Amino acid sequence: MLRVTTISAKAGMKLASPIFHPKAPSRVLLRTGFELDSRTIVRLRELRVRTVWISYPPLDSLLKYTSPEVTRHRASIAGQVYELFDTLSRDTHADLDYASYARTISSLSESLICNPDTIVFLDDVASIGEEELDHACAVSFVSILMGLKMSTYLEHQRSRVSAAVARDVTPLGVAGMLHDIGVTQLSDEVRERFKKTHDVYDPEWQRHTLLGFQMVHGKVPPSAAAAILNHHQAYDGSGFPARNRADGGIEVLSGNQIHIHARTVAAADMFDRLSRRFDAKGNPVPRVRVLSSMLRGAYAKKLDPMVMKALLAVCPPYPPGSMVTLSDGTDCVVLGWEPSDPCRPRVVVLDPNLPETNERGEMIDLSETLGLCISVADGQKVGRDNFYPLHKTDFCLETASKQLHNAAEIQRQRSTGERIKRRSA
Repeated sequence: MLRVTTISAKAGMKLASPIFHPKAPSRVLLRTGFELDSRTIVRLRELRVRTVWISYPPLDSLLKYTSPEVTRHRASIAGQVYELFDTLSRDTHADLDYASYARTISSLSESLICNPDTIVFLDDVASIGEEELDHACAVSFVSILMGLKMSTYLEHQRSRVSAAVARDVTPLGVAGMLHDIGVTQLSDEVRERFKKTHDVYDPEWQRHTLLGFQMVHGKVPPSAAAAILNHHQAYDGSGFPARNRADGGIEVLSGNQIHIHARTVAAADMFDRLSRRFDAKGNPVPRVRVLSSMLRGAYAKKLDPMVMKALLAVCPPYPPGSMVTLSDGTDCVVLGWEPSDPCRPRVVVLDPNLPETNERGEMIDLSETLGLCISVADGQKVGRDNFYPLHKTDFCLETASKQLHNAAEIQRQRSTGERIKRRSA
């Protein structure tokens, strides 16, 4: 099957995966096998459906990256976010149903664990159609994916709680849902200004973090509340909000002072906001360009390096099923990738003469092919956006996690040995 943007979709294509309605999670808009026509394609665009999975027998192996069950749970999150924000727009003192949100997030997490190949962020299959709500849903989902991938790091960073509590991504997912809840308390003028400028230094807009914390304090777990308050804190100490010190001064948080859930939501928040921007020609920014900008320059210093590795592990620059063009002009489809070298995935040559067979074209592993790279993705030139590791451990979360675990074990053994020596003395 192929991931096709609704802009590129053509009549006669058949869906390889169902599409659910975001406002009615149990309702299937289009079933697997549905043949698209021009009217339906226009309607999908109106619903802000970004991409669809199209049947292509030679690549049926890519079905492992999709799951109707996971899609349904994602739609449930969208429905809850829509209902919550709609309620708050009419009643700013409305109660938050954390138990209900937690059940939805927990069900999604269990589905992802049972379908490990689906722990990849491919794209939104449907959209509520309002940027703030779509953003909340995406941040929640990406945060959950990252949390499931970096369980070792979560344990390391939350050493004061049990391993089971540290690994539980339910509060993290809820924090993603509610991270911008304080925005509902801002004036329409401030909200519209931010949509136009994306100016995170606007002092009026910055108030949403504290407002959100005040709305959820005591109603959600402390880790979720901390993430809502501090998801704009930066790893290099350049974020907000500032807090009062005991000596009367003020300071912002940095590094590990920031709760790991806040650092995770911060990366998901930045990724999704950058993904929603358009270039000078009105084209959406390719994912590889988004990730490249997060790894380079000022953005890189604002993110926890381990969390960034987790983001790359679940949000590959070229998702499986994506159609790309190589530097020699060959049209291909991405089959898979290695987290240690994400911009050199495995691709298969797209042969238009084999649409109805189970045969597929030549497979090319770009990590083993010198002088060949991806040059076009999503209809845009991306050759300069590719990023490559200088060392095998630069982007690999699994390797970094093993190193972290080994270092912690050495420290534990050293501490145990010192205690035994003191007792013997």
